[in-house]
Amino acid sequence: MKKTLWPENFVRIPQEDWAQGEVELLALKYDTVENHGWYSNLARTVSQIGDYMQDGHLLLDYSGGTGILAGRLLEAFPEKCFGVLIVDSSPKFLRLALEKFRHEDRVALRLIRYRKEQRRLDLVDEVLDPDFLARGADGLACTNAIHLYYDLPDTLAAWHRVLKSGARVFIQSGNIRNPEAGEDEWIIDETVEHIHLAAMEIVREEERFVRYRPCLEDREYMRQHDALRQKYFLPVKLLSHYVSALQVAGLPVLEITRQTIEARVDEWFNFLAVYHEGVVGWLGGARKLVGREPADDVVRDRFSLMRLAMERVFAGKPTFKTCWTYLVCERSA
Repeated sequence: MKKTLWPENFVRIPQEDWAQGEVELLALKYDTVENHGWYSNLARTVSQIGDYMQDGHLLLDYSGGTGILAGRLLEAFPEKCFGVLIVDSSPKFLRLALEKFRHEDRVALRLIRYRKEQRRLDLVDEVLDPDFLARGADGLACTNAIHLYYDLPDTLAAWHRVLKSGARVFIQSGNIRNPEAGEDEWIIDETVEHIHLAAMEIVREEERFVRYRPCLEDREYMRQHDALRQKYFLPVKLLSHYVSALQVAGLPVLEITRQTIEARVDEWFNFLAVYHEGVVGWLGGARKLVGREPADDVVRDRFSLMRLAMERVFAGKPTFKTCWTYLVCERSA
């Protein structure tokens, strides 16, 4: 397997700066989502990929983060000898993935860096080895991430360039506006806007938050925090937007399915708490806007407010329904 799985001269773990540091707390906190019930959204994708991948195949796990999908694939199909190349723009997440898979020959890692001069991230074909590009990938997975891409056409065009003709692409997200979604199903990131609105109501109503009320009256201050929130949680786009973009990129969609996923409110809170600056950063001021870290008591107030707001948004229920959309595409000649 060591001699034949990866291309000649391919290095699984490049000796780069991100691979030398310590594992950071943010990555560890994010990685706990693997244990959340709503991460059952990966089960269908794991099954789809497992049915498709063959011995000797190589899969690009694009925006693979801390390696949650890769870990589930290897666990589900231990008898298959295919490689998973995790590509991600977060050195913190990749460093944790390295901790998990340092001794796993079927996993390799690559960092997508930010190009300051061009104000963009590397495209995937700009971070892969020439031998890998010459071979081409047999498949690509993009889970819980496609809704995050500002440069979607360029990203998809790069996917096309690194895939073999006929290669399959497996995409899924809970942040696609699917016309088949049930009336009682949430789009996962749209909950954030409702939590924000409920949080403002609670600040106006409850005396414990009285010191934050002047923030709500400062229109420019709130406008800046609204813009920041939309950077953390991008506006939701229609399913047709993605289908059209994939078609233009030479990755026509073969199959679209959807699934209702039940999420626990407490687990969703634990995930959002990692990004409290993006959810209710106006409470005390977001560091990215005011230039200082929030005091400990402000962070505690943010968490308390988020819990109260989520209880109001979800009417005190312990769970809520979400809609996940799954697309299978094929790389055209």
